Amino acid sequence: MRKGRFGIVLCLYPILAFACVIVDQPLLCGLVFGFALFAERDEWASRQTLQALALCAATELLRSVLHYVVNFFPNYIPLFYYITVVLNIFSGLIYLAAIVLSILGILRVMKDREADLPLLGELAFRAFGKQKPRPVPPMPGQFVYPQQGPGQPVPPPYPQGQPFRQGTPMQPPYPPVQQPPFQAPPPRRPDDPNHS
Repeated sequence: MRKGRFGIVLCLYPILAFACVIVDQPLLCGLVFGFALFAERDEWASRQTLQALALCAATELLRSVLHYVVNFFPNYIPLFYYITVVLNIFSGLIYLAAIVLSILGILRVMKDREADLPLLGELAFRAFGKQKPRPVPPMPGQFVYPQQGPGQPVPPPYPQGQPFRQGTPMQPPYPPVQQPPFQAPPPRRPDDPNHS
C-alpha cells in the first residue's frame, strides 16, 4: 500500500470520506477531501475522496428537498399524512443507497483500486481533466488472461458445469503433403574435375 507525504496510507483518506457519508457528516467529508487534495497532493486519493464528497452532497441535497416537501404538507389531513410517510420512506431509501455505495467504495479502495461509483467515477476523472479509461476489447482469436488478485480462485479452462474431456488432438484442415523418400546424391569419383 502506498504512503503519502505524511507517512499515512493513502487509502485511509477515501475510507474516512466514505465513512463520513455513512455517518452523514458532509462537512467532515469536505475536510477530508481538502486535506487529500491540498496537503497530500495525491491525485488518486483526491479522486476517491471527491467521489465520496459528491455522493454525500447528492444525498444531502435530495434528502433536504424531500424533507422540505414533507414539511410543506399539513399532517392533519389524512391524504397529506400518507404522502409524507411515502416521502420519508423514499428519503430513507436514498440514505440506504448512499450507505451501500459507500461500503462498496470502501471495499474497492481498501484494495488500492478505483471506487468507480456510478456517474461519480466519471465526474471525478473529468474534474481532474482526464477521461475514465475504457477496457479494450480483445481482438478476434486473442485469448484474454483473467486478472488474478490475492485470494481469487483461478477459473477452470473449461466452461462451468461441463467436465473436462480429453479429446482427440486437433486435425489439420487439409491432408498432409507426402514428401518423396530421401535419396542420397550419387557418389563422386576421385578423378572428377568438379570435385574439390
